[in-house]
Amino acid sequence: MIANLFEKISYKAYLSSVIFSFLTVFFIQFCKNNGIFSAEIVIRGVVFWGIFLFYILMITYFENRYAYSNYSSIHLLSFPLAFLFFPHGPGLIVSKIFLGLMLIYSKYVYGKIFFSDNSAKNLFNLSFIFSAILIYNNSLAIFYLIPLSILFQQKYRDIKHLTCFLLPVIFLPLFINTIYNVTPEGFFGSFYSIMELNLWDFNIQSNSEFLWFIIITLSVYVTIFLRPRTYEQSLNPETISGFRFMSFWLYASIFMGFLGLHVGDGRWFLSFIPAAYFFGIFLAKIKSKIFKNYLIILSLITIIIFKLIDFKIL
Repeated sequence: MIANLFEKISYKAYLSSVIFSFLTVFFIQFCKNNGIFSAEIVIRGVVFWGIFLFYILMITYFENRYAYSNYSSIHLLSFPLAFLFFPHGPGLIVSKIFLGLMLIYSKYVYGKIFFSDNSAKNLFNLSFIFSAILIYNNSLAIFYLIPLSILFQQKYRDIKHLTCFLLPVIFLPLFINTIYNVTPEGFFGSFYSIMELNLWDFNIQSNSEFLWFIIITLSVYVTIFLRPRTYEQSLNPETISGFRFMSFWLYASIFMGFLGLHVGDGRWFLSFIPAAYFFGIFLAKIKSKIFKNYLIILSLITIIIFKLIDFKIL
């Protein structure tokens, strides 16, 4: 059965994830192009498949560098499975790839602040990343709340850590704005934008968005009821730090999604990685292999039929 392929992180799990990701990406390409394949669509699909795999492998690599992590082999399945539920737009632009990579890396940097000898340097790096992503959307300043919450902790409440936080916050946006003002209009393209408010309208949204809320609701459930237990937090503090970071990312993405503080067509783009992450934790917590397999198979059958109907293939 499918879940048995992802019992532990191994070559079998990696190969299964590669194949499953390939099938997922090309199924979505098939649906988005009305059941038609061409050389251009195939090339675009291969490129997107490569990017998608890179994301999964990057997350796996960083998670494996923690001594303890909430990440398990089932996440190699949860990301492509969650991708089937995601409300897909016309395509993935370069700026969104940049943003996703920066936020994935920031989770690793966040953990190093607490579990390395150079917390000030890592706080500077975290602040630098969050300052850099403002080039994509000013509303992403909400992520400054993460380093600010660190500064409120007594251990980091000093001039050194405050300075390391403020330097990128003050000078990097000034530098980016200077570059933007002296470059030709449109040079940054989709990378540079200003915050806009576009409230989510319940009455005009697609069926795919409502389906995505199943995964988001499940993810919120995990953040509340499947948090690492107290004894797990004391034994393995790295587990709760990563869990808190991804929880904030999820809640921030939901907040921005409902208010429409996004750029382009991807209202729920920011929610994909944390939602897939918590979906993986949910699957990992299911002890019964039989139930887990039936749940995965039922989800696959349901979402495939739904996508075929929603894209008017059937």
